[in-house]
Formats: sequence, structure tokens, C-alpha cells
Amino acid sequence: MTKRLIYHCYGSAHSSVVAAAIHLGRLPTERLPTKEEVLHLPDFDRARSEEIGTLFFKGEDQRGTMVYTVGFGHHWEAGVRALRSMLEIHGAEGFHLVRALDSITWLTKVGGSLSRHYGWPAVGRPLAAWGIRRSYPKLLALVDGVKRDLYGDGL
Repeated sequence: MTKRLIYHCYGSAHSSVVAAAIHLGRLPTERLPTKEEVLHLPDFDRARSEEIGTLFFKGEDQRGTMVYTVGFGHHWEAGVRALRSMLEIHGAEGFHLVRALDSITWLTKVGGSLSRHYGWPAVGRPLAAWGIRRSYPKLLALVDGVKRDLYGDGL
């Protein structure tokens, strides 16, 4: 059975995108990424408000797990319930939902809000990337825990 992993956060623009990039080997696990490495992720700070609730396919990991991101906005608990109930109704197995938002600091949240909500990406995007770098050990631990749960080993 193919496993499917969904990292979720507020807007599918920061924490879930970075967690998915770590999971897929697109960001380093042995050091902090540079601000440029974070900013050069093609989907970092790019999701639009009207895309909240949209599942984005990020790639397949080395063990065949399909990795996605989604943003649920303010109502993440309802979004998770809705997605889980739909999967149960259709008998879909092998889905794992992981909340990434708790792994970042307020700096990323403020930067994301300035960029996405207020339309100031020149200020908000670098601030969000700086916050990701400060949160990176927590994001690494999150992904490591997910991989341990899925495969019995870590990064």
C-alpha cells in the first residue's frame, strides 16, 4: 500500500513547505539552511489565501511515500476532521496528517502575515525565512519523528 503524508499548517506557505522539503531531502539535515536556501524553495511563501484547503503534491520520498502540504487557515481542526472523515468514508488507508505549524516561532508567523496577508513580501518573506532558520531544529525533530513513525528509523 502506498503511504501518503500530509504536512499541514495555516496557509501551506511556510512550516509545512519547509517540513516537506526536509522530508524530501531538498533542505539539509546536518546544518541550518542559509536564508537563500529557504527563500529559493519554489513554494516558500507563495500560496495564496484562496488556496487554503488545497492539497499540494510535493514529491515522493526515497521509500515511495507521497508527500503533500495543505493549509487549513484558522479552522485547522475542522479541516483535519473533514479530511479524515472523507478518507474514512472512501476507505482510503495509508494517510498520515502532521501539524507543522507548532514547530515554528512567531517570527515566521509575523513574516508570513506581512507577506501574504498585508502584501509586503519584501519585508515579510525574509523575516519568515529568518524565523524558519531559528525554528529549524524543531522542524528537523518533527520530520525525524514522522520518519520514525512511518519507517521505524529517523532521518
